[in-house]
Amino acid sequence: MFLTRIAAGARRDDGVALVAVVALTAVMVVITAAVATSVTSAQAFTSSTEASVQSQSAAEAGIAAARAGLIAGTCGARGAVYSSGAGTTPAYSAKIYTSTNGTTWSASPACPASIAIGVKIVSTGFAVTDGLGGVSNGDETVIEAVLSSEAVNTSIVPSGPAIFAYSSTGFGGGGQLLSEDGGDASVMVKQGDVNCNGGASGDVDMVVQNGNLNVAAGCNITGDIWASGTVTMPGGPDVGGNVVASALSISGSSTVHGSVWVTGEIGMSGNPRIAGNASGASLNNSNGTVAGNVVVTGNATLAGGGSNVNGNVTANNLTFGSSGTVGGSAWIFNATAVTWGSRINGYLTTKTFMKASNDQSIGAVVGHLPISYSPGTSSPLATNGTAPPSPIVPAWYDFTFQAAQWTGFTVVAISGTTCSYNQLQAAVNAMAGQPGVIDARACTNGVKIGGSDKLTFTSDLAIITNKFDLGGSGGFRNANAKRLWLITPDTVANAQPTCPAGGGFDISGGFDFSSTLDVMVYTPCQVNLGSSTNFHGQVFAGQASVSGGAQLTYVAVGLPGVDLNTGTSTVVTHTEADRTVVSQRIVDGTP
Repeated sequence: MFLTRIAAGARRDDGVALVAVVALTAVMVVITAAVATSVTSAQAFTSSTEASVQSQSAAEAGIAAARAGLIAGTCGARGAVYSSGAGTTPAYSAKIYTSTNGTTWSASPACPASIAIGVKIVSTGFAVTDGLGGVSNGDETVIEAVLSSEAVNTSIVPSGPAIFAYSSTGFGGGGQLLSEDGGDASVMVKQGDVNCNGGASGDVDMVVQNGNLNVAAGCNITGDIWASGTVTMPGGPDVGGNVVASALSISGSSTVHGSVWVTGEIGMSGNPRIAGNASGASLNNSNGTVAGNVVVTGNATLAGGGSNVNGNVTANNLTFGSSGTVGGSAWIFNATAVTWGSRINGYLTTKTFMKASNDQSIGAVVGHLPISYSPGTSSPLATNGTAPPSPIVPAWYDFTFQAAQWTGFTVVAISGTTCSYNQLQAAVNAMAGQPGVIDARACTNGVKIGGSDKLTFTSDLAIITNKFDLGGSGGFRNANAKRLWLITPDTVANAQPTCPAGGGFDISGGFDFSSTLDVMVYTPCQVNLGSSTNFHGQVFAGQASVSGGAQLTYVAVGLPGVDLNTGTSTVVTHTEADRTVVSQRIVDGTP
């Protein structure tokens, strides 16, 4: 009985245990499922994160590849799309889009025409291994990078001389050059000899970089002269300032009102005058006067009775003709030879001294003048100083028409055989009072204004054509003080003027420029300012002449993007490498 009860109890306990086991198993199943779910979720998250890192890195590599392609200039060959090579991991595809305004982008991939065009790169990167468990948000990453555009700096800075000619057929014939503000204007000639004659005059400095200058007839230059060759003043004309040259030949009643510095001979004959000092290799003075000091490395000769140096003389040899005079003292490193009536009013220092055979006294050099015979190697009388440096003569600048250079100007093109006043006025009217450029390069024979036609405009205006024919009683009229550019472009980039076939620039007759108008004339051809032409502004030309009563009043106007003081570009040159990243972000999808 006892055992039976025990057995029965045992059976009851087994049922309880079974229930417990079943419950425990269920709990374990739930736990195992939860753990499995957690592990799967963690694996999916980890793989998605890994895929995201890979795809983002790939997209960034695409941005870098597209930028490198822009810099290398391969955009066009690649169709504005840069993709990783087959089998390359991680993989990317980068597309380039462009914009002219920075907000509206091209609908399909395109390459920028210039650095001034905006660029956007959209790069898609692909993961090496996609995320697990259907988690695919990291499998692809799209990055958008917007790059800067670099505007062309084409400011118009007034610069340059009054007249620049690469070569010259002469400045003269009655022409006159003045300065609006009273300062010195400059005429600069790069190559060739210049002949200033026929009554030409002006408030002007003149520079002849590679040539001779002849200052003849009534040519009166009130400023300074610089010439690489000889300056000749054959009688009558004056120079208001200094002369710096290789040699000076001055005769008649000509006067240099400043000082003279030459590397060769100073030749004086007739009755000329140098109001300042004179320095050179030698002096040959026949009846001329140097009011200041003379310093020469060679011989100083006072050949005639009216040959005078009012100051001191320093020379290797000093030779008198008849009755020459040194008003100060003389320091002569070698020989001094005097004749009857010659005078040195100060003291004489010389290595040797010789008198004329008919002169028996030292009175030839003023009575008891002390003479020293130990000149040494330097002269305390050589106090003329150095020559003033020559102004910079600009290089020739090959200026072509580029619409982008004329910032803020409306461009209107015209065409025809010889484009007339009516076409020009219609183009101006189309600008509606705004600054503008008339592109008349398609006018086969250029533009012509004559008769009594007056082109009227109210804002800055540029006319670009291969040939100008301005004459008769035609002219330009403007309501207020404005600028006018008359430009014959030079399309051959060879740093020297190349006049186009059939090109030219003529202003003749009574052609009229408004007195409130500042004019810039640029042409690689020859410009002739003749007859009664009168305007304010400047000329930059292949050849130039101002004659026939013409008058130019200098006002610097300049050209866009050019420093005409030096003939160099002021445009900041940008390349694709200068682009900066304006923004870069991860985006959803492609444009």
